Amino acid sequence: MRSEYEYYYNIASAVKTIQLIELLVQGNGELSVTEIARALDTHTSSADRYLLTLQNLGYAEKNPRDGKFRMSDKLIMLNNKLIANHPLTTKYLDVMHTLAYEFDTTAHIMSFFKNETITLHKDLQTHNLSFNKAFFDPTRYHYCSAPGKLLLSTLSEEDLKEYFLKVRFIKFTKNTLASEKAVRENLALIRSTGYSVHDEEWLPGNLTIAFPLCLNGEISGSLSLMCDISMKDRMLSPSTIAYIKSKLGE
Repeated sequence: MRSEYEYYYNIASAVKTIQLIELLVQGNGELSVTEIARALDTHTSSADRYLLTLQNLGYAEKNPRDGKFRMSDKLIMLNNKLIANHPLTTKYLDVMHTLAYEFDTTAHIMSFFKNETITLHKDLQTHNLSFNKAFFDPTRYHYCSAPGKLLLSTLSEEDLKEYFLKVRFIKFTKNTLASEKAVRENLALIRSTGYSVHDEEWLPGNLTIAFPLCLNGEISGSLSLMCDISMKDRMLSPSTIAYIKSKLGE
């Protein structure tokens, strides 16, 4: 498969700069010029010039004690502006707050990027820390998450096969769909009903419903409502589902 950096029309210096930013963001703590040069397969003098440029523009900081570099908060500031101006924010943020308040649930807007979900917004009406923290647990898998399953339902067969080749199924609870066959059957149901449900599949006592968010006619993310399992009958009633879909413009 062709790398995103292999196209002949890419500007080499721009590619190297982006690789450097990704390296600093993904790295643990701070990195030295030597470590960066090794990771980017370039000379230390070249790495030093790239770092100096980022530092002069305010995107990198140098630790005066050991000379190592890290990304500055300027990138976070840009990220906040990107989220504030994101089309999913413009179209659905008010609806998210309204639904969270009306049903007294924790609500999230998530964007789909390739095979990953990215949390853009959250409204924590449900004051249950175990629910709120669990939603962002990095060990959680798409196959036992309402927005994750919704994302999987949008993938091409090729991408879905690749996902199943790499995923490690774990039976977190008695309700966990811990096989490809079971997950595929659930994905077919999601495509049919137009929404996804987490029914204590990863976190006991938790119900989450995720609805697709569309931009330009394509599913680009999800809005999910998370609540206690005691609210299951109310949240999954045909009238509630129809009401939420109507609020989302479906």
